Amino acid sequence: MASHHLRRNTSETGEHMNLVKRDTNASNDASKASSRENPRLDEELITAPLFSLSACETLDTHRLNIEEPLNGEQTFPQYGLLGMRNRASRNALTLEDLVYANVSAPWSAFICGSQGSGKSHTLSCLLENSLIVSSPAGKLSSPLAGLVIHYDKFTAFSSTQLCEAAYLHSSGIPVRVLVSPTNFLAMKNAYERLAGGSKRLKVQPLYLPQKDLNISMMKTLMGIGSRAEQPLYIEVVMKILRDMAIANQGKSGFNYSAFKFLLQREQFVKGQLMPLNMRLEVLESFFEPGSVPGATPDTPEQHVADDIWEFAPGTLTIIDLSCPFVGQEDACALFNISVSLFLKNRHDTGRIIALDEAHKFMTSTSAEAADLTETLLSVVRQQRHLAARVLIATQEPTLAPALLELCNVTIIHRFSSPAWFKAIKSHIAGAGIEENPDTTDSSAIFHKIVRLPTGEALVFCPTALLDIAKHNDQENEEFSSVPSSSWSDTPDDPSSADSAPIATTESDSRNEPTLNRVIQLGTSYAHIRVRNRITVDGGRSMLQR
Repeated sequence: MASHHLRRNTSETGEHMNLVKRDTNASNDASKASSRENPRLDEELITAPLFSLSACETLDTHRLNIEEPLNGEQTFPQYGLLGMRNRASRNALTLEDLVYANVSAPWSAFICGSQGSGKSHTLSCLLENSLIVSSPAGKLSSPLAGLVIHYDKFTAFSSTQLCEAAYLHSSGIPVRVLVSPTNFLAMKNAYERLAGGSKRLKVQPLYLPQKDLNISMMKTLMGIGSRAEQPLYIEVVMKILRDMAIANQGKSGFNYSAFKFLLQREQFVKGQLMPLNMRLEVLESFFEPGSVPGATPDTPEQHVADDIWEFAPGTLTIIDLSCPFVGQEDACALFNISVSLFLKNRHDTGRIIALDEAHKFMTSTSAEAADLTETLLSVVRQQRHLAARVLIATQEPTLAPALLELCNVTIIHRFSSPAWFKAIKSHIAGAGIEENPDTTDSSAIFHKIVRLPTGEALVFCPTALLDIAKHNDQENEEFSSVPSSSWSDTPDDPSSADSAPIATTESDSRNEPTLNRVIQLGTSYAHIRVRNRITVDGGRSMLQR
């Protein structure tokens, strides 16, 4: 049998070269693109979370230059204005500094800052971009379905802070607020006052659909986690759930009546029954009235939604569990299940999940808070496959370091805590680069953060396409690497930034042939002034006049 030798210039090595080309679906058009130095035009470009107007124009021109038919489509078919880039070297506003959010692609953002710095405003602007079809801030032909999670530690009916995202109803977006059944009337009155009688905002009690529950959700509701200390009854509950899982063999739905019957057959000691019954009472309060055997029958005054777990495109659902009978642990458990139900029929339309004031319910060290964090981490890791976008707004960047690391975009509003900045330096590319490594002074970036006006932020997004570099053909070379913090706000000269060239476009000038390069932000950052709200701004400070 003849031995096989690997040699140059054979059909085998030719096939190997085809496998490492940037475009594996090489065709005649792709060959033309390659000859014009067309690197990484597909996935990396169209999924960029943020882009500038000049970058978008350059990319569209590039596609025409390589004879790729646009067919009426842009590189970024759906987008929404985020704000204006703030450069110290430019006094006047220019179109090139407009920064847009890519609505078509799934991505995630971590928004942090002190109270009143503008983080909830930024969150609402991103929601507007994703939900409002006829928006003056951008173009949206296929709106997403939105879910906002909100919780305020309940102190009194008059002092509960409502979810600011509810003001999106003022643009005509159907907004549905799901609240704890035990606090339904109080929250209904509060949100109806906010809406001013608008029929676009509806408040309904949150009831869990038994037909959509599963064993994993029941473990969450029963407080079964990975912590070492568990109530005494947990082992019995786990055995029952395990037996039911074997019997169901993957069938959808959960038979709560059978679960409760099996629990009643067990011989619990006196110390186990009280906490078990308390847990079951909390659980059953979120089941639709009349659906649990032995529960209080439904009354005519109670309104039960037909199906509150249907999410149409262009609608916003707010889950506000502010209630004196719902603690942080129970809220996290219910939020965890709500996210799972929200993503269940994600193939119908894209999803966007927003956590408003996340520090109010995710700071707990409970198993429920840890499970919610793990669920969000899983969604962010699989966001491209789930067609999901995740927005997290919180005062404290130390809330969940893993989320801070995984999110594509980090938007930092004003704060003054060195401990917060230390967390950011440890988890964000670019924030840890000092202006002078030998100095003992605080970072120049931290000084910028402390001085940020309300509504302005530093944006870190390595794959953002914000800059265009123009070079003569003879000077077409890799860009030098200079730390981002050596510039006043953000590098005005992209050729000096630590950025990666992505695409080139030949100029039409005959005298000075140049190449326009779209480059990634890399380890640099951008100083952004967030745009004004389209909808009513309900987050303004209450001043005594």
